[in-house]
Amino acid sequence: MSQWKWVVIDDSGNIIKGWYKDKDNNKWYHLDETTGGMNTGWFKNKDERWYYLDEKNGEMKTGWIQLKGIWYYLQTRSNGYMGAMYFSSTHTIDGKSYTFDSSGRWINNLVSDKCINFVKSYEGFSATRYDDGTGVITQGYGCTGEEIADWDEKVTEEFATERLKYLINNKYAAVIKFDLDSKGLTLKQNEFDAIISLSYNIGTNGLLGSTLYKRICEGVRDSSLKDNFTVWSKAGNRTLQGLLNRRVEEYNMFANGDYNRDL
Repeated sequence: MSQWKWVVIDDSGNIIKGWYKDKDNNKWYHLDETTGGMNTGWFKNKDERWYYLDEKNGEMKTGWIQLKGIWYYLQTRSNGYMGAMYFSSTHTIDGKSYTFDSSGRWINNLVSDKCINFVKSYEGFSATRYDDGTGVITQGYGCTGEEIADWDEKVTEEFATERLKYLINNKYAAVIKFDLDSKGLTLKQNEFDAIISLSYNIGTNGLLGSTLYKRICEGVRDSSLKDNFTVWSKAGNRTLQGLLNRRVEEYNMFANGDYNRDL
């Protein structure tokens, strides 16, 4: 379909409705069952399966897609359900096993629950949006920007925990793990958890470009790393006690496997 027409007319002059495969580009579309107009975005078919139709041109998507930082997988096989979203199940894709939750989101648990609870304890919970004091609108457990774009004005702690866990694993931990894998490096769980907690605070680019990360990748494991953690304790040019405490405890997590908040 080189250019979208409001409706598609068959050879008999009737408006086509339902699933439609365009002969020009071999792409599938869904035309509204009532009006024949092109559907876009998430679409729930009468078979109770979810499909994603490109927001701009309506093409049915297949394979991996990422929306607002969340990964989904849409069937690629012509088995009657091509394009259908995987959910509440585990599948082998390209030789690897992937698990999807009830909303279709890929569950990629790279950090421990102890790490998640540590981050929660420092970030604190807010059901509604607020200015963090620097002009950044925040909600849940320190989530901002696109992370909260589709959230309700008020969310539950359970919802915020679920989203935090997803974001840390997929937006932060996945990036760092990819870099470590590219270097042929594997960290202990407590070491990995500690730097992911830090990256949630300073960003993945901040961590990947840091002296701390460089020294960790070089194999440094002595107490000198503590200074590399605590250097990330400033807001502007001023050291904040809360940030300093968090950096010290992240170092303790890294060096000693200590997830407790003692400061």
